[in-house]
Parts: sequence; C-alpha cells; structure tokens
Amino acid sequence: MAGANYELPDEFLEAADRFVTLANEMSEQHSPDWVRAVLMYAAARYNAFNWLTSDEQREQSLDAAAAYFRGEYEKMFRENMKEIEPVYRGGTTRKPQ
Repeated sequence: MAGANYELPDEFLEAADRFVTLANEMSEQHSPDWVRAVLMYAAARYNAFNWLTSDEQREQSLDAAAAYFRGEYEKMFRENMKEIEPVYRGGTTRKPQ
C-alpha cells in the first residue's frame, strides 16, 4: 500500500484482490452492506477458528486476541483509505495497487 509503513508482497496483494473480486461479483446481486457483513463475518470466523486451534490460544486471552484483530483491522482500513481516497475523490489519477 502506498504510504504504508511496510511493504506488502505482490502475492499478498493478489490474494487480497481475489477476495475483492469475489465481493464485487457478490455486490451485483446483493447490497454493499450485505457483502461487507459477509466479508467481516468470514474473516472473524476464520480467525476465531485459527486462534482456537493454535498455540497462541494458550498464551493469549480472548480479550487480547480480539484487541489485536481489532487493531490490525483498523490499521489496514486506515492505510487503505489513505491510498484510495484521493483516487475516488478526484485528488489524483493514480490507481491503487
């Protein structure tokens, strides 16, 4: 992401784009609110399962895990907003990655 404090490998961005493509396809038949809720529910379900079945679960409280996921989502959301807001609000002609 442009302006991010870290570099994301192309493979990571391509994988994320696959989810975005699926979401865009789903939004042809469902509202953006519905698609957004499905994406967040799927991420929460996947992360909950992985946390419960990992060694981290033994070392980290549920509250600490929830705080971690919440914080990471907020960082990602804000970084994406910094990158794409100018594109969709007319501030630049550069397309997001």
